[in-house]
Amino acid sequence: MPDDLILEILKAIQSDMSTMKNDIAQLKRDAAEQKQITNVLIQDGRMIRAALADLGKTRVSAGEIEAIHGDLNDLTVRVARLESQHST
Repeated sequence: MPDDLILEILKAIQSDMSTMKNDIAQLKRDAAEQKQITNVLIQDGRMIRAALADLGKTRVSAGEIEAIHGDLNDLTVRVARLESQHST
């Protein structure tokens, strides 16, 4: 009887460890994805900064200003999404 109890405890531990292994693997995948997203956001931010710097050097049309506003809004939404994913 005690051997059966020990065996059941070991099986439960093994099951818990398997679950933890899967959870850790998912966390690694999520971290890699977050790194890619962060890199894209950094690149977007650099492009927007460059575009804003160019504004001071040239005459800009209303359409170009609207496009920049759209890019900034998109970037803001993507950063907010990233932050909400990171906080969960």
